[in-house]
Formats: sequence, C-alpha cells, structure tokens
Amino acid sequence: MKNTNIQAEKMKIAIVGTGLMGCSMAEGLRDVASEIVGVDNNTGHLQEALHRGWIDRSMSLEKAVISADLVIISVPVDAAIKLLPVILDLVGDRSVVIDAGSVKSAICQSVKDHSRRVKFVAAHPMAGLAVSGPEASDAGLFRNRKVVICEHDKTSEHALDTASFVFGRLGMDIIYMEPGLHDLYVAQISHLPQVVAYCLSALTEVPDDKRESMINIASSGFESSTRLASSPAGMWIPIFEHNSEFLAGSIDDMIERLSDIRNMIKERKWKSLTRLIEKANRSREDFLSAYKHL
Repeated sequence: MKNTNIQAEKMKIAIVGTGLMGCSMAEGLRDVASEIVGVDNNTGHLQEALHRGWIDRSMSLEKAVISADLVIISVPVDAAIKLLPVILDLVGDRSVVIDAGSVKSAICQSVKDHSRRVKFVAAHPMAGLAVSGPEASDAGLFRNRKVVICEHDKTSEHALDTASFVFGRLGMDIIYMEPGLHDLYVAQISHLPQVVAYCLSALTEVPDDKRESMINIASSGFESSTRLASSPAGMWIPIFEHNSEFLAGSIDDMIERLSDIRNMIKERKWKSLTRLIEKANRSREDFLSAYKHL
C-alpha cells in the first residue's frame, strides 16, 4: 500500500451508527474532517452525539452518503448487511466505505457481486467496551490496537490508502486476513468469552436471600470475569447469528474442556487437574507475552 498524500484536503465524513464505536471514530478523526455528519434511527444517540460535538449535524442516510468522501458503517451486523449494498449504490465516484463489524464473512458476501465492491473496505477494529452509546465515546479506544481488513485484494488502492490513513490517525495497526479465518478466530477469542460472561452472570439468578449472601462475599474476580455481561443483547445477538457455526464449534470445545475438569474433580484426580491448570498457566503467559510484543 502506498503512502499517498490523500489528506491534502479534509474529508467530509458520514458516520452511520452514532453509538460507542461510531462516535469514538468520529472523535478520533475530528482533526481531519471538514464536517462529520451522523445517521442513526436512534434519535437519542443523534442528539447526544450532537450535544457532545462528535457530529456536526444529522441527515438522512441518502443525503449524508451522497455527499460524503468517507462513510463509516458502525451498526449491528444484521443492519450493516442490509445497508452496505444501498450505501454503495449511493456513494460518489471517489467515495470510500468502511465498516466496523465483528463478523466479516456475511458482510463481504452481501456485496460480493456489487459493481462498486472496490470502494468498500471490510474492517474490524479490535477494540470495544462493555458499555454502549455516544456518551461512552473515547478516541483513545483504538490506540495501539489492531484492525483486521478482509478481502483487501477486492478493494481499490484509493480505498485502501484511505483506510490506512484513517486507522493510522486512530492509532491502529492493520492486519490482513481472509473473512472465514477472521470469523473463526474471533469466535474463539471474542465471541466465546462473551457467552461465558453471560453464563457466569446468569448464575447469580437465585432467590433474594441467597443472592444477598453472594453479593456480600463477591470479590473482584467475579466482577472482572463478568464485565462483558454488561453488553446489551442488541449488540451481540446479530453477531451470534451471523457467526453461529464457528461460535457453536467454540462452545462445543469449551463444553468438552469443562466436562474434563468436572470429571477430574468428581473423580478426585488432582494430579491430572494440576497438570491441566499448569498447562493453562503456561499457555496464557505465552499468549500474553507474544501479544504484548507485537
């Protein structure tokens, strides 16, 4: 990818979806934007984004997209799949469209035969919080994080240069990966932990007298392990739906490991359980060491 002078002039940016991700990107790109326009069916989000200055004004989808140099789609995956072909129909000849969805196969498939496919950058910024909405916006959310770009060979040089500039401004490093491989990996390291957090949190659904006792003795371990359970269903159900095959496989793997641990405990095989835990210790240390040195 070339380092072009693509930003000789500031861009007019349309943010489709003014929640956490959309507004965080808008905030991070403020200095390179001549104007930032917001599009959202959630009028509360639009009003909050306007109040905080993350967007300059709101528009209908058609008006915002037609006049934008850059369109960033930051809506749930199911909505992105429906909107992306429509947006590509509307954009100008030099416009670029970037999405931020965490499932890539279904999104790429939705425009595989579109005549303007080259304008689209299929991206997944590997960042997020357990909260949502423009009030949680944080431009630093992306700093020193990775962003995955899929099917870069189907995207124009101009679009890739634009994406490189945008993610560079946000402080992100780009990784290229095929959609299927991306979806497999995020099922294991992102979507499965989300499911586990929901399950752990659901264990606190007990009668009030027992729940009070649980709360009294709860420690930071339970708080940290269930942090992801604060994420709303509206954010995650579309992800689970469109990555169901890989996620179901990851859940099967987790069930198998939990069954092994359950049997070791029931059968009092403490040496076997010790070896499993020590292996898990080493695996985590190796993974985090490699992660921190990337």
